[in-house]
Amino acid sequence: MLYGGVIGAFNCQGAGWDPKEQRIKGYSQCYKPMPGSVHVSEIEWDQKKDAAEMGEAEEYAVYLSKAEKLFLTTPKSEAILMTIQPSTFEIFSFVPIKKLNLTTKFAPIGVTDMFNSGGAIQVLEYNEGGATGKNNVKIKIKGGGNFLAYSNVSPKKCCLNGAEAGFEWSGDGKLALKLPWIEEAGGISDVAFIF
Repeated sequence: MLYGGVIGAFNCQGAGWDPKEQRIKGYSQCYKPMPGSVHVSEIEWDQKKDAAEMGEAEEYAVYLSKAEKLFLTTPKSEAILMTIQPSTFEIFSFVPIKKLNLTTKFAPIGVTDMFNSGGAIQVLEYNEGGATGKNNVKIKIKGGGNFLAYSNVSPKKCCLNGAEAGFEWSGDGKLALKLPWIEEAGGISDVAFIF
């Protein structure tokens, strides 16, 4: 399953194959910062049937992996401006925001230690409480490291593999949790956030 889209921006200027030395070589005189922009509309959501609905979201959480920035955007927002320095890159992860109720918004970014953080998410399930008022998000994640999500409010609690676990939440919406690698479980963690 897919739970978001990714745009990668790479600045490879100033490097190339040197036929004399038979290797890739850098040419510092050619190194230049690369300005550009990205927009959520540039993701080809229609390439897979189960991703098409994500292209219709009203709002997205955007995570920049190298800059470690998290912010929100909409299809009507201006493009995100960037400048990529020589021999560097930025990965933009766009994740549709789910409204759990009138006041709670959530979007799982994934394991930020990985190149494609959202690729760690195996299963995502939203349980909207209705009359009970208990909203929760259940996620199966493959990989150990730093899990990040966007949440506009702090969860009441978090469970990791069936036991209550500590998490960090900040007012800018960053919801973070350390995931262990459990070999016996094939590196899969069950996470639940209760709101």
